[in-house]
Amino acid sequence: MRVWPVILILGAGVGTLCHAAPINRCEFSDGRVIYSDEPCPSGAQRTRTVDEKPPVEVIKAPVKERAQNAQSSGTVRRSGQADGSAGARDPEADSELRKLKVAECDDLVRRVEYAQHDLNAAAESERASAELSLRRLQAEHENKCAARR
Repeated sequence: MRVWPVILILGAGVGTLCHAAPINRCEFSDGRVIYSDEPCPSGAQRTRTVDEKPPVEVIKAPVKERAQNAQSSGTVRRSGQADGSAGARDPEADSELRKLKVAECDDLVRRVEYAQHDLNAAAESERASAELSLRRLQAEHENKCAARR
């Protein structure tokens, strides 16, 4: 009876250790790429640790809703405007800036979708490059558009 708690504790500890290991991307000089949770073998160079974050989720929303989300995300100041002059803002210029930001986020969403398609259609030798492109676009989308949701 006393053995089972010890086995359960050891099993939970081993499971936690296995999950915590980072995944390394290793490249050989001949162009082969391997992914491993162990250090790279001799003759291979570690190029990066694989990011295990889930990809950016693209939310399809009607144009009217996206415009409302952009308007509710905060105020936009023109570049020459002082902090205390909120009453002197030009509403047309603010509206144009919001439209430009929404258009930029829409363009990034489209580019992320294209990169996802490229990754799915990529040959094995081009897969790492396509994955990197997708991750970069997802990070750019997250940085520029996450506050507008």
